[in-house]
Amino acid sequence: MVKSAACKFHGKRASISSTVRAAGISHDLRTPLARVRLAADLCADESLRCGLILDVAQMDAVIRQFLDYARLDENETAVLTDVGALVGEVAQSFATAAKFINLELQAVPPFAVRPWLLKRALANLLDNALKYGGGDIAVQLTQQADKVVLAVLDKGAGIPDEQLESIKRPFVRLDAARGDVAGSGLGLAIVERAARLHGGEFHLEQREGGGLVAKLVLPK
Repeated sequence: MVKSAACKFHGKRASISSTVRAAGISHDLRTPLARVRLAADLCADESLRCGLILDVAQMDAVIRQFLDYARLDENETAVLTDVGALVGEVAQSFATAAKFINLELQAVPPFAVRPWLLKRALANLLDNALKYGGGDIAVQLTQQADKVVLAVLDKGAGIPDEQLESIKRPFVRLDAARGDVAGSGLGLAIVERAARLHGGEFHLEQREGGGLVAKLVLPK
């Protein structure tokens, strides 16, 4: 039993160490990437310049998301929070980009959450719905017994049933199912990790009539 516990600890420590090293590498990439962007701005060929700028922007977005994942603050303190107001605040930042966001927020008494983590998770779900779901989004907040359910619903192509779990793993991308959109494959992994750090669960389900339902189930 002791040996098993020691092996688990060693495995976790190795995983954390690898993540930290990879985060350092990702951070180091920022400087040469900035040089490439500067060179692109000076490029006389308009077509080449635009292509380089787009490539740099996509690489920078991937690096930024990986750093988010590597630095996800497991030590953030849970505080009593008006989750309805938090949801409204995050949704508002997507209002311009989305075709339509329908907020269906049930009155939920304040309860303890890690605000930054929850905002990060919801932003990732909204970003996914915007990229892959056509921009017609519904956000629901409901209380079910001793749990609160935060759901983001889109009207996109959905994800095959057999891939609903694998898509939540780091670096997994299903472009064939959800459109040809560049990304790091970390968005939903961040949501999964944030749910776990809240002691909750993250579920992906098919939406009746087409699309996807992403649910964060949080204990009160």
